[in-house]
Amino acid sequence: MLAKGAQFLSLALLTWALVSCGGGPVTVVIPAGPPSGVVTVVVTPGPPSGYITVVVTPEPPSGHVAATATPPPPPAEAGVEIVQATFARDLSEQLEPVDPGADFAPEETVNLSVIVKGRPKAGVLTARCYWHDTLINEAGVDLADVNSGMLFSIGENTLTGYTLSHTEPFPVSDAYRAELFYNEAPLGSAAFRVVPPPEAVPSRITQVVLAKGADENNNPVEPATVFAFDQAVYLVGRGDLGLATWLVAEWWIGGRLDDAGTRDVSASENHQDVGFAFSYVPEGGWPQGEHFVVLFMNDREVGRSTFTVAGSVG
Repeated sequence: MLAKGAQFLSLALLTWALVSCGGGPVTVVIPAGPPSGVVTVVVTPGPPSGYITVVVTPEPPSGHVAATATPPPPPAEAGVEIVQATFARDLSEQLEPVDPGADFAPEETVNLSVIVKGRPKAGVLTARCYWHDTLINEAGVDLADVNSGMLFSIGENTLTGYTLSHTEPFPVSDAYRAELFYNEAPLGSAAFRVVPPPEAVPSRITQVVLAKGADENNNPVEPATVFAFDQAVYLVGRGDLGLATWLVAEWWIGGRLDDAGTRDVSASENHQDVGFAFSYVPEGGWPQGEHFVVLFMNDREVGRSTFTVAGSVG
């Protein structure tokens, strides 16, 4: 999953900004974000050339991610305790959460309000945002700098806020989190997720088959589970594919992921009852034996197809 996250996060820009109650945000720009658009891609992964064509999808959000996460007690040496970490769609001037919730649409800004117990006089409180194990960005607040506008005292506690903004939509996924540190001592983490926008139709995969080809409408040609070493293997499917959904096909050779074969695309509009097809043949051909391809939709595995290669390279 790390390779997939890193691939997406190299395609756009994110800013993880400290939010102040008395001035503009301080921002840092890093690579991140998903590809956009419904695409047809022709690739040459090795002799002979492979062919990929995909039309893509979302799936309706399921389950619930709590808006507020209370991290576990900090290590004794940390000297700081997080009372509450709350995701929200906005922050007040006092850095309190406005419209709290941990589900965000791909284009929404992610805000995190953090309540620190008491009024610490020193140390740096850092928030690091991850997708899977890929660091998106981080920002720190110096607790000694009470005049910076980055801190706000309410009662006997201290509030600070963080904002994760972006120039391209986030990939739909359940695998986001913010980890909090005090002087590099971990204080806990809070999870959030990105869900399809309200106007997206529910996504579902209705058919997936392996084949020796695909026609112009992405229907399978010669379905098969046994292939020659130099044949492209096609993963052909059909379904309802909604706005902002993305698909990834990962090809596993002899139990090991072949990163060169990984392909991903995302949908820029709603599609119903449409076909898609991925294909791949590794450079130098398939080794003899059993292999498989895994299909992910919105960062969740939705299918795994096994095939056998008869004969050997050369």
